[in-house]
Amino acid sequence: MEGSLYTPGAGHSPPELVGRDALIQEWHRTLNSVAAQGRVAARDMLLTGPRGVGKTTMLTAYGRAASEQGFDVVNVQAIRHHESVVDALITKARTKLEDGAGAWVKARNAVERLSGLNVGVAGLSVGISTRDDSTAAASRVNDPGAIAAALATLSDAIREDRGSGGLLITVDELQAAHPSDLTLIAAALHRLNVDHPTATVTFAASGLPHTPQVLTDAGVTHPDRLFFQDDVPLTLTPEQVELAVAVPAGRRGVSWHPDALQAITNATNGYPAHVQLFADAIWRVAPGPHRITLDDAKTGITSAVQEVNRRTLSPRWNGLADRSMEYMAALALHGGEATTKQLATTLGRTAPNLSMVRQRLLDQGDIYAPGRGQVRMAMPLLVPYALARYEESRAQSDTPILSLDQMRANQVREQSPSERSAPGLSRGTFEQGRQVTPPKTPPHREPGR
Repeated sequence: MEGSLYTPGAGHSPPELVGRDALIQEWHRTLNSVAAQGRVAARDMLLTGPRGVGKTTMLTAYGRAASEQGFDVVNVQAIRHHESVVDALITKARTKLEDGAGAWVKARNAVERLSGLNVGVAGLSVGISTRDDSTAAASRVNDPGAIAAALATLSDAIREDRGSGGLLITVDELQAAHPSDLTLIAAALHRLNVDHPTATVTFAASGLPHTPQVLTDAGVTHPDRLFFQDDVPLTLTPEQVELAVAVPAGRRGVSWHPDALQAITNATNGYPAHVQLFADAIWRVAPGPHRITLDDAKTGITSAVQEVNRRTLSPRWNGLADRSMEYMAALALHGGEATTKQLATTLGRTAPNLSMVRQRLLDQGDIYAPGRGQVRMAMPLLVPYALARYEESRAQSDTPILSLDQMRANQVREQSPSERSAPGLSRGTFEQGRQVTPPKTPPHREPGR
């Protein structure tokens, strides 16, 4: 069908944001409380989850909600080895000052004090100051109290200018920031709490599931007390998938056959990024004009799987070190979710011996830990892909690594007689404990597709 309806790709907001109502409602309450009471009522948010679950989308929604309530929003993308959130603020300040924006002009002195701070939260690489370089260089300090005071002054000016609201700072991919930058941000937020309890400043960030540990390792004291952490669910429920797909189409006068909706639910396992990608592929191949059929869904799913394999899974898989690839194959044998003890058994090693491999995969975002001693693949489609590609990749490996048959033999040796006779289950994990068995791979597809 003609036109673009769905929004595949990193950071794009879906046409229908589903399954996030509770998070957004809580955020609206937070903004209202901050606007009424200031920092004393702030809940600085940390949204965590694997890649592709919609963390950036949620930050965008948070920013939109804040703007609607009179807040000025500064958005920062954390990138390793780049400049700071303060530099991003200065970039916006320069634009606001050049445009004659009232609140920023009133807070010029505070903004200029910020421009002299030498900080480095991986943000926008700008290096811009509202002062000349010699003056800025002479006044550079790493003072969280000065940052807090400047932000409080700026928020007061915004509130005076607009009659409501304040200042929201968001940082995407917080785990990518340098450790010293993380401690500086945390300290500045703490000084806002202590020294400026009425300032209408709040903060929201996103990061991979291990971001709280990154904060702790950086030296942030009690990050659980400073940030309110919310985990963005890995998957949508079948009902939420249907809403995400069918509601936007309905606005165009197009309906999805229930079997087509079931097919996309099964194929994506509810993984938000793939829901948008697969729905877009199906939409493009469907002749329409008013209905999407099961045949349309099957054709689009085949195309989408090939695209995911080519653009996402293959580059990711080919970039894995040999031991990481072996670890992922073992995890795939468990359906994409296992305990560290189970993986150690499958690989014939101890959990401590696997800790470095596990940490590398956590840092890369290929896996995450939903609970203590647990590991889960970030992308459900990587489970069948890993099993299809592993033996071919193992044959080309420079490191002796186990075959799938050896891993299965290790599993069997540790099982009780009753477990050995139990039928295997194909796991398709959804929130609230629901399961959908992934569809069998059609025989005409290439391996891994």
